Amino acid sequence: MKSNDNGGHPHTAPLSEAAARASREHPQLDTSGAGLSPFALRPEFFRLPSVGGDPHFGFTRSFYYEGENRGYWKLARIRERGKLRGVTLVPYDSVAAFVRSQMKAVDA
Repeated sequence: MKSNDNGGHPHTAPLSEAAARASREHPQLDTSGAGLSPFALRPEFFRLPSVGGDPHFGFTRSFYYEGENRGYWKLARIRERGKLRGVTLVPYDSVAAFVRSQMKAVDA
């Protein structure tokens, strides 16, 4: 039996033809690490975290609800007609603007 010794590193599969083409045509979507566009790290919206902090700012669900109550941002709520539950989305740019404004307030 022939073994493939790769020095203990995980083995990754090569890109499919479609993925390689997409990577060439849209380099901002390349997540290999080299030349990663800042837009690839900034979604327009992200889901409200169910437990703990969110992956972008580290804020909790209660912080986002309180921020909406105070008028810092507007959360987007999406649900199917007739359903009781849905998804709550957080606007990335609004939260980033709030963080920047708080940083300026401390500097002033």
